[in-house]
Amino acid sequence: MMIRRVLIPLDGSELAEQVIPHLLRFITPDQTELLLMTALSSTSHSLVEDTPSLPASKQTAVSREHKARAQLYNITQKLNQIGFNVMDRLLSGIPAESILRLAEETFVDLIAMSTHGRTGLGRALLGSIADEVVCSARPPVFLAPAAITVKPGSVPRAILLPLDGTPLAEAAIPAARQFAQNTGATLSLIRVVRPNHSGHEQHDEQVSAGEQSDAHQAISYLERIQLQLQLANVPSHYQVASGNPAEVIIRTMHAENIDLIVMSTHGRSGVERMVYGSVTSRIIGNTTCPLLLVRGMVPVEVYESNDDRVSVASFC
Repeated sequence: MMIRRVLIPLDGSELAEQVIPHLLRFITPDQTELLLMTALSSTSHSLVEDTPSLPASKQTAVSREHKARAQLYNITQKLNQIGFNVMDRLLSGIPAESILRLAEETFVDLIAMSTHGRTGLGRALLGSIADEVVCSARPPVFLAPAAITVKPGSVPRAILLPLDGTPLAEAAIPAARQFAQNTGATLSLIRVVRPNHSGHEQHDEQVSAGEQSDAHQAISYLERIQLQLQLANVPSHYQVASGNPAEVIIRTMHAENIDLIVMSTHGRSGVERMVYGSVTSRIIGNTTCPLLLVRGMVPVEVYESNDDRVSVASFC
C-alpha cells in the first residue's frame, strides 16, 4: 500500500496534534500529502457549559471555531515549511462520522490519530471516537500515544508484526512491508504460542513435546513469511515465544525498542472484535510506540439447506 494521502483529525488541543511528529517518521513530502481536519460538534462543549444562555453559547461556538482555525493554519504553515502539501477542512457534525465521511470522500490511504486528548482516547479501551473510526474506517488507522515524545529526525529501525497464522492477521503484512520499505526498518515477526496447559497432570516430556510441535509449526510458518519479505528486499527476523500474547508483545516492544506495531482488526464491532480480542486492547493501553491497525476481512461460513444436503458458502 502506498501512502499518498493521510487524514489527520484534530480537536483544537495540543494533545491531538502529537500524532504528527510520530507520523512524520514514516512518510516523506515527495510521496505523501496531508489533509488536516477538525469537526466542530454542538455536543462537544466544555463541562462549564451545561446550561449556557444563547449569547454565551454563540460566543463559545465562535471561540471554538476561531481556535480550531488557528490550529489548522499554524500546523499547515509548519508542515509547508518542511515540504508537505497540506489541505485542511473545518467541518460541523459528529466527529467520528465526519472523519469517516471525509476519509471516504477524499480517498485517503491512512487516518492518523492521537491516542489521547480531550475525548479521553488512550485508555485501555480506545474511547468512542477512535473506537468507531478503527472499527468502521476502510483505510488503516495510525494511532500514536500522545504522552510519548519522539526525537526530531530519529529514523525508525524496527517494526513489530505479530502474527497468529490466520488470514486475518496476515492482512497486516502488506502495510508492514510498505512501512519497512519506506523507512528501511527491519520487520520483527513474532508468533506467540500459548503454553500447553491441560486439566489433568502430565509428564514434563509430554507437555514439552506438545509445545515443541506447536513451536516447530510456528517456525515453519514464519520462515514462509520471511521468504516473502526477502523477495521484496525487506530485512526481517522472527521469533516464537510462549506465554500470554499481550504480555509477550509488550515485553518484546520494550526489549527491541520497537518503533511501530502493525496489527490487523476485524473492523466490525469494537475493540473486543479485534484480532487477539482483548490482547489488542491491552496493547493499545500499554504501548509506548505507534500502532498501525489494518482492517482485515473475516470469512464467515453460512450454511444453507438444499434438500437433504447442506452447502457451505464463504462471505467476507
